[in-house]
Amino acid sequence: MSTQTISSTTPAATPETSRRRYVPYLVFTLCASLYFLPFMRLVRLEADEGTIIDGAVRIVHGQVFARDFFEVMGPGSFYWLVFFFKLFGVSFLSTRICLFVTSLGTAFLMYFLARRVCRRYQALPCILLFSTCFCFLWPAISHHVDSNFFALLAFTCLVLWEDSRKNILLLAAGALAGATTCILLPKGILLLLAFLVWLWIQHRRRSVSLSAFGLMIVGYFIVVSSMLLYFWSQGGLNDLSYANFVWPFRHYGALNTVPYAQGILRDHWYPWVIPTNGIHWTVGVAAIQIIPFLFVAALPALLLILGFKNRVADIKPEILLYWLCGWALWLSELHRRDMVHLAFGSPLLVILCIHYLSEYRTKVIDLALQILLISASFLACINLFMVLAAHPVTTRVGTVTVYSDASVLTFLDKHVAPGTEIFAYPYCPMYYFLTDTENPTRYSILVYRYNTSSQFQEVVQTLERRKVKYAVWDTNYITKPAPTQSFIIEPYLESHYKIIWAKDGIRIMERKSDGDAK
Repeated sequence: MSTQTISSTTPAATPETSRRRYVPYLVFTLCASLYFLPFMRLVRLEADEGTIIDGAVRIVHGQVFARDFFEVMGPGSFYWLVFFFKLFGVSFLSTRICLFVTSLGTAFLMYFLARRVCRRYQALPCILLFSTCFCFLWPAISHHVDSNFFALLAFTCLVLWEDSRKNILLLAAGALAGATTCILLPKGILLLLAFLVWLWIQHRRRSVSLSAFGLMIVGYFIVVSSMLLYFWSQGGLNDLSYANFVWPFRHYGALNTVPYAQGILRDHWYPWVIPTNGIHWTVGVAAIQIIPFLFVAALPALLLILGFKNRVADIKPEILLYWLCGWALWLSELHRRDMVHLAFGSPLLVILCIHYLSEYRTKVIDLALQILLISASFLACINLFMVLAAHPVTTRVGTVTVYSDASVLTFLDKHVAPGTEIFAYPYCPMYYFLTDTENPTRYSILVYRYNTSSQFQEVVQTLERRKVKYAVWDTNYITKPAPTQSFIIEPYLESHYKIIWAKDGIRIMERKSDGDAK
């Protein structure tokens, strides 16, 4: 059966037929919205989301990314959130509007792209993606979440361009690939290369002119050059280059060296396999909900097997585009090969795999797809129940729900005035946002073997110069210096601060007087 789009294989539709086409999308959007809304309340205090939110607040207050604060993510996610802060104000609600837009947009694009090539199980790729992505990176504002949204939007523009050949879509695809580069550098660059390779293959097939390359590249460089020009005008281009190129090249690789699919057993099997009244009843639960993760982990090998019989010359142009861009997204997340990053790199490969499997009409394949759909839906329901079990906490920026104890927030709200400088160590920038306090340093994370000794010394000098009154020290987050390093922050905190509150390994400390510190 041909894998061409519905619009290219059916005659001109009447207005009534056209309206019926939109019904599945409206139903899907409504269902996805109702499912996502409970997730929007959740906050994980220890997640990377705090870094992006704290950085966006800094930008709203006049600071410039990389020049005034140091982060290794691309600037795109920070300024994307700033857009929502400018529209709706600096509040928790604004962050959730941003997250809802990117999450629902990603889900809608997944469903739209799956309907083009999958004869059956068209909602399955979307369910798989969001059920397996539920962890520290979602539901949370993240450069992974944002880059997937913009990458899929760029991909959709190119798919639609193949149908209509409207130049504006080609220009938009390049521009959105440029926006993806600003958010997550490898993803945007690899996506652009996949676009250009596909255009070159179509040009060799005499179906695409050379002008298509020009429009794609122009759209891409308009966005990227605009970003570089902005940072140059703000005196932050060298800082941007160091934060996003030099520093990750020297320090980032070793930290992300983990086994393939790390966490698949630790997070999704062992916690469930526990005896209850002498019966391992949760083994069945674990066996069902781990299936989607096994599928995502095996996805590259499975796709190679399914696509082995198809030669490149025989693959339909649209399916070839899914292949090239699917691998581009997957490779862009391979800098860390744990289960969460594999899931975020898999959206187009999941669609492609479901496409091939749905082409088979054997009972075994159909049974496998049914099991996969049931297990993914079951996992999505478990995630929803976990979110509904979180308890609400009132903060200075709005009411949030959390899993963990929030007594740190309660103490800070009671004893620390808004706008006060506090130092959260080694990593919990979400405290700054939720308590409406300020980070006096340039770093939202300060971890040995990640940050350099000079960065640690810079923080100590900042604390000493600004006489920062309060510090929040999470001693559960244990990191050890490299053999060539020594402890830097810990001795300073112990000698210059006294504990005024402590619980579960978290210390809130107040600065001593200069005489006591000596």
